[in-house]
Amino acid sequence: MSASVRNTVTSQEYGSIFKSSNIDNELKKKSVVVTQAQADENKAKKKDTTHYYNVETLAHLQYRSQIKVMDNVDGEEVDMTPKPIQDDTYVEQFMKYNLNVMHQMTNFTTMLAKSTTRSRTRSSVRAGIGGNKQSIDDLMNGILYETINWEPYSTVEALEEAYEPKPYTKSFLKITLRKSDFFEIHSQTQTTVAKGSPEGDDAERDNRNYEYLTVGKGKIRRRSDNDAQTDTLLFTTRAVNTILITKATVSSYVSNFEMYDTLNNITKEFATATMSSVKDLTSALAQTEDADTFEDDDAVAEKDKASAQIERLFRSPEFRNAIMYMGRTLSSNTNEAGLRRFRNFDEVERWNAEAEYVYSMNLLFRLIPEPSKAERKAVSDIDICRSNGDILAVAYGLYSFSSQHVPTSGSVFLWSIKNPGEPERAYYYDVPVTAISFSPFLPSLLAIGLYDGSVEVRDVSSLQDTPVAVSQRSTSPGSSPVVAIRWIKQVSDDNQEADIDPFLSLSQDGSVTRFRIMKSPFLLGFTQMILERIEGHPEGIFVHPSSRIPCESNRHPQGLSITTHPLQKDIYYVLTDEGCIHKCSINYQHQYLEVLRCHDGGVTVMEFSPWSPKLFLTCGNDWFVRIWIDGITRPLLELLDEMTPVHWAKWSPTHSTIIVTVNRETANIWDFRRNLLRPMSKHKMDSSFNTVARFSHCGRTLVIGNERGNTLFNALNDMPFSPHFQYDELEKAIFKAIGNDHELLMELKSIGFFGYPNKKAVF
Repeated sequence: MSASVRNTVTSQEYGSIFKSSNIDNELKKKSVVVTQAQADENKAKKKDTTHYYNVETLAHLQYRSQIKVMDNVDGEEVDMTPKPIQDDTYVEQFMKYNLNVMHQMTNFTTMLAKSTTRSRTRSSVRAGIGGNKQSIDDLMNGILYETINWEPYSTVEALEEAYEPKPYTKSFLKITLRKSDFFEIHSQTQTTVAKGSPEGDDAERDNRNYEYLTVGKGKIRRRSDNDAQTDTLLFTTRAVNTILITKATVSSYVSNFEMYDTLNNITKEFATATMSSVKDLTSALAQTEDADTFEDDDAVAEKDKASAQIERLFRSPEFRNAIMYMGRTLSSNTNEAGLRRFRNFDEVERWNAEAEYVYSMNLLFRLIPEPSKAERKAVSDIDICRSNGDILAVAYGLYSFSSQHVPTSGSVFLWSIKNPGEPERAYYYDVPVTAISFSPFLPSLLAIGLYDGSVEVRDVSSLQDTPVAVSQRSTSPGSSPVVAIRWIKQVSDDNQEADIDPFLSLSQDGSVTRFRIMKSPFLLGFTQMILERIEGHPEGIFVHPSSRIPCESNRHPQGLSITTHPLQKDIYYVLTDEGCIHKCSINYQHQYLEVLRCHDGGVTVMEFSPWSPKLFLTCGNDWFVRIWIDGITRPLLELLDEMTPVHWAKWSPTHSTIIVTVNRETANIWDFRRNLLRPMSKHKMDSSFNTVARFSHCGRTLVIGNERGNTLFNALNDMPFSPHFQYDELEKAIFKAIGNDHELLMELKSIGFFGYPNKKAVF
């Protein structure tokens, strides 16, 4: 079969498909309504006709795709099959706007067929076309461009009135295909190969290998990561080449001064001056050894010169810094284990199956000060820097004011955990030091209270021994010992730069003084509050009046401690020897807001819970540790173990239900979630009596001072793991502990949520 014949047959088939697919559209579009009954019948068959058209067209196109036209060009078979014209836009527009006309043609041919055969069946449309001897070609030739209705909504009525069918004379459509010149529009390299060929086998092999390595079992295979780096070659010109310098490792003696000067890059002049002073000092010391032999005026003069040089050298801040750095380096060799535990390097993991909850305390190291004026002084107060937990300030002086021996001097040492052997700052006073406090807003400022009632502020970051400001008798005439100092936040209404935050000082005579730092060498102080003794029975626990003391000799109670509110910056609490807590405000100078009796004796500590601004604990001289909540005048819990005064108590920063208390002899760890009758563990720290204590910032180390002047760092080991929801555990433990007291339980439930927003912790 030649190419031309095959092309003609293919084209006729293609044309017949086109005509058969469009004749239904034309019949549907150009049918004319004859009777009302037939119009209703056609409307009912409209959907069936459209479905028939789609099915018939798809069938013809599927049959057409099976025909292939081949041509022999230069001895090679070339595919000459005509490609269908994809004009979806034209077909869609044609179907959309001429559907009504094609229905009219169907109705018209049906009317003609009825007049001839008198048949009312569905096949009358096709019989009518054969009865009139009209072929599909005649119908297709009748569809002209002018008869296509592109706007059916505007012209369909006019076409129905003016349309007149025309007779069809042609019975076939002739298509002639001619071979055109070959020209290349686009050429692309073939990316596929025939299956079964050698190239196809290689491609399938590569595909199978790729799937095995990415999806199949080959995905799980051994891998190794290696680092690779290209060697950097530096090229230099002959002009910059230098003589080769040989290096060797030899022994050499280096003094402390040389190491310090090298590390800190001190100027050559200072280094030269230091070395010369050292040489002069060495020669002077050598000459003093022969002073016994040569007792003359020149030897005495040289001895005095050497003493003056030594004194000048020790007063040098640079020399003291050099000694401090060397001390840190040497101390790390002897206290490495304690320093690692203090930094929590060896913390027990939660999944450790051998973990035990025994609440143990182990000594890490102790700070032993050098006695001044050959007298022993007790640790009166301890405070840790807010911004750097490695820095610790310890006050040495008088702790118990009933002591028979009062030291004649006091001191404040600034210790660093990096060097537990020697303090890095030392401030000496002629009277005992009774209270110290770091500023939480400017961490380098340290407020110091003395036994004679004076107060001063120092900048610990400065190498100078001069204080920033001191109090004066004209503004703070009190002479009673300062027992507590607390910094308060300055509230500034204007947008200008605010002054340094003030602090409150509580004296033993019950007076509260407010000090402010100005641009002056003196502190500006004025009386904030003077406490009066309580008359009658205040809220809280009931205490029977003493029959032996019908009237107190002093109108003012003795102040023991002072505490600030965690949220309300203007509220502070004063603790007295009457066992009462006075709630005061910095806005009221002559009256306090509330009074709550917490103990039958002096109240030594009041501490708010880190997980609740309403929950706080108190400890006192009546042997009790009580837990209170703001709004209820009855204690929620009472902890009692030994018949001895409790000096210090505080919430654990890592566990919401653990409380650590310190008395004269032991340190007790309470966990009221597990036991309310006795502490979980007791630890006797030293032979000397304990005074005060502090928690480290991480909460896993307890610092305890004693009357001998030693400061002990104790690690809290074998503790329970911290709960994920601290407030929930705290609330659950408290409700469980007071479950038997129905009235107290109802009062606590009426308060509702008593934690911080989002149940967070505030330290």
